[in-house]
Amino acid sequence: MSKQTFSVDDTLYRAQAKKLVRQLKLNEAKFVNEQAGLLAQLFCKVTPPFKSFPKLSGKPTYGGNVTVGRNAVRRDFFRAVQRVGKDSSWNDKKIAKAIRAGDTNYIEQRLKYMKGSNKKNLKVRKFDDRLHDSKRNSRGRVNRNTLPTVALKNPDVNKGLKRAMDRVGIAKAAFAIAALRFGRPAPKDWIRKQFRKVNTPVKMATNSSPLASFTATAKGVDMASSKIKEVERFRMIAMVKRLEALVKADVKKAGF
Repeated sequence: MSKQTFSVDDTLYRAQAKKLVRQLKLNEAKFVNEQAGLLAQLFCKVTPPFKSFPKLSGKPTYGGNVTVGRNAVRRDFFRAVQRVGKDSSWNDKKIAKAIRAGDTNYIEQRLKYMKGSNKKNLKVRKFDDRLHDSKRNSRGRVNRNTLPTVALKNPDVNKGLKRAMDRVGIAKAAFAIAALRFGRPAPKDWIRKQFRKVNTPVKMATNSSPLASFTATAKGVDMASSKIKEVERFRMIAMVKRLEALVKADVKKAGF
């Protein structure tokens, strides 16, 4: 399944901001890197999981709610996978024996004629992570109308669910690691632990090339990519306002 790619390049270096930076005689490269970090951090903030879409304004944070994310993963996981159940929970001794033996073909054939069962006509196979992943869409989610697969064995399914829930925060990490490299504070542990799973190339601004860029690639960045214009505009306005405040403070300090 292909991952989504999100790119930002030279979005913070508009003419008005450039003029104000030079008027204040600020270090352009340092200022651009600071603003790139704030931009990456804001994109992280608007990337799920969260209880409700966050406000762009306020103190810069990475946002998010790991519990919401894990609950969403659990829901999606069981849209894709159903446990076959413990062998002891089946009154049918032949099915119980097939579960212990891992005989997926026999169980699948029996389920075809099992009236009233929520597992009727479902495919049966031994569990591995590809079973869940194969049913995820390009956004990393499992559609509501997905036909689940019955999986053996319960302990393997449980471990697979835990691994899936441990991936919560990867999309946010793709932006957070860029923000960190641009000098922003580190995010919370549940985001930071995903850094090794993401690839986010970052280009720092320098005095000879005052441009900053980063490319975040991960499943689940679609929310951020849908808010590109809104987030960019907010950060540009906030940046210019800050520069204008610095200009006023500079003028006041000079005694005018």
